[in-house]
Amino acid sequence: MTKEELTIQSPEDVRLQKYKSSLIASGGAMVLFSLWTVLRSIVEINAELSTRAGSEALKPLLAGMVTMGIVDLVLKLYVGLSARKEGIGRGKKRPYRVLGIIIAVLSIIWVVYMLILFPAALKLYGLIYPTVTLAVEATVLYAALDLVVSATKVKQLEKEMGRA
Repeated sequence: MTKEELTIQSPEDVRLQKYKSSLIASGGAMVLFSLWTVLRSIVEINAELSTRAGSEALKPLLAGMVTMGIVDLVLKLYVGLSARKEGIGRGKKRPYRVLGIIIAVLSIIWVVYMLILFPAALKLYGLIYPTVTLAVEATVLYAALDLVVSATKVKQLEKEMGRA
């Protein structure tokens, strides 16, 4: 947008564009974090295979880990792509805000879990993986909260402007 176009826009239009841009960025982050989910699941499954090889509890544990990884992947992809589409103006009104809140709550649980088990994770994985996992999950939490706030603000502004 040129400077002249910005000056003739109303303050509400500028705020709406700001929140839509934030929605696009947060949605893109969710898509990228879904790829992190795949990588994290592979590392954790590999660790379980190496520490519990031959155990009877291995099959149900692996099945649960794979299932949770797939659910997390699909959830983050859906939320991220839906947010990006709405930010661009092509999306239908979908329940991705509620799912974004669910992602944020799960991220809080995961961050607390990582903090509690950090010493044990250091012994099992070394320094890099637990540290990166903690940093990425904290970033997922931030992106999910930003996505929910931006989506809420977009909805409010569009309603106020008579566009919803």
